[in-house]
Amino acid sequence: MAKLLSDQEIRDVLGTVIQDGDLGSVRPNSYVLRLGPVGEYLTTGKEFRLGDGAKDKKGIVVPPGQSVALTAIETIDFRRETVERRFPDCDLHALISPTTDLQREGVAAPTTQVDAGYQGTLNWTLTNASSEERRFVYKEKLFRLTILKLADGERPKKLYEGAYQGKRGYVRSERAGAPAGMRPKDWEESTTKGGPEALLERLIQSGFPWNLLGTRLKAIDDQFQTVTNEYADIRDSMGRLEGDLRESTRRLEDDVRDIRKELAHVPDKVREIVKDEQHRWLGGAAGVLIGLAGVALAATKSPLVAQWLDTHGDWIGTGMAVTALLGTWMLFWRRR
Repeated sequence: MAKLLSDQEIRDVLGTVIQDGDLGSVRPNSYVLRLGPVGEYLTTGKEFRLGDGAKDKKGIVVPPGQSVALTAIETIDFRRETVERRFPDCDLHALISPTTDLQREGVAAPTTQVDAGYQGTLNWTLTNASSEERRFVYKEKLFRLTILKLADGERPKKLYEGAYQGKRGYVRSERAGAPAGMRPKDWEESTTKGGPEALLERLIQSGFPWNLLGTRLKAIDDQFQTVTNEYADIRDSMGRLEGDLRESTRRLEDDVRDIRKELAHVPDKVREIVKDEQHRWLGGAAGVLIGLAGVALAATKSPLVAQWLDTHGDWIGTGMAVTALLGTWMLFWRRR
């Protein structure tokens, strides 16, 4: 059964199976390929070159909806004579997949394979499917290379001998394409007859200079579609925000209504409290007067008290009258 190369086995093949490799790219059972110096914007056909020099570009910008073809810094050598120096009677086969960072940022990239016997630079593509531009710097770790060791019964009889064998740098697709002699009516297309897409395709096929105008209009249409989708997302978000605002407003109005109902009962409660206080004051005053009357009645039976009252009765009576008037005034004022 095919076996994954461990991190130590990957370190052992740096410089032979993986040329121009870096120890910092070794993972537990894989190697992370780094962004190489050359590539092409597939949407526009513009090639680019990156490097470490003072005048070199340091990275690439991929706008939303754009696709770019990339190369790896590393060169892979899965030729049998190279592999058997480290793994006798074995061949190597590999899987290439994007890192999870790309997936989290909405960057779509295909998963592909490296056949046993292949030797050369690895190329791959990625598409920015997000609504924001993405930037990638030279030598950034982007694609994970998982290497399988093939033993007896798994080794191919014929090793890779395809069109890309032994090539380095960025290599455009060498797919043979359609055979010569096919007519336009032999092709099935997505456009509807008489629709704007059909008119645009006809403009592109009409030759110079109209094909340049048609190509530019198609690119503008793609960008407009992206903006339209973004506007739709914004509109949906605003709709949800408006709904939340209406719900919050409704809840606030209900709270205000409840508070008003509570406040409507406040005057009645205040009057009840004042009335209770008045009753307590009146009861207390009556009790005090009755007590004083009892004391006065008892005092009149004592000759000493009678003699003292006879001597000081004028100013005592005046003081009691003033006290009574003050108490009545305070009670009346509190009532108001």
